[in-house]
Amino acid sequence: MKNVRKTLIVAAITGTLVTVPTTGIAHADVQGVDPNVAPGFDPGLPAPDAPPAPEAVAFDPNLPAPDAPPAPDAPPAPEAVGFDPNLPAPDAPPVDEPPAPAPVKAYSVNWDAIAACESGGNWSISTGNGYSGGLQFTPSTWRANGGSGSAAGASREEQIRVAENVLHSQGIGAWPVCGRRG
Repeated sequence: MKNVRKTLIVAAITGTLVTVPTTGIAHADVQGVDPNVAPGFDPGLPAPDAPPAPEAVAFDPNLPAPDAPPAPDAPPAPEAVGFDPNLPAPDAPPVDEPPAPAPVKAYSVNWDAIAACESGGNWSISTGNGYSGGLQFTPSTWRANGGSGSAAGASREEQIRVAENVLHSQGIGAWPVCGRRG
C-alpha cells in the first residue's frame, strides 16, 4: 500500500498517472530483463527501416592486405627565406603621432557675470523662492547634474562644475535672462 500511496501522490503532483505493464516485472528470473526496453523488442533483430547488414567475411591471414587509400595531396614545403635568428629585428615603421588635444578652457562661459546677474554675485544665497546658489539652481536640477547637498552650501567651484553639466545638457537657455551676459 505504501507504493500505491506514493504513486498516487506523484500522479497528483505531476498530473499524470504512469502504469507499468505487469509482464515486464512478473518474471522470477530478472537476468536479461531490461525495464527500459519496450515490450516485444528483440535486440537481435534489425530495425524495420535499417539497411541490410553486410555479409560476414572470414579473416584469412594468407591473403595480402588490401591497398591503402591514397594520401591527400600534401602542401608544398615552404621556401627558405634567408632568416637569421642572430640578426637584430628590423626597425618598425614610424608611427604617426596623433595631434595633441586642444587646450582646455577654464570655463565655457563667464559664470561670475551670470552669478552677478542671477544673485548679485552671492554664491551662498537661498531666498526661499525655490532657487539657491549663485547660479540659482532648483533642487532637482542641482541633484540631476551632479550636485550634492544644496547649491547654497556648495562652493563656487562646485556650482560652476554643476553649471557646466547643465550647460551641456540644456544649453545656455537654462539661464534665460542672465545667460546672455555670460
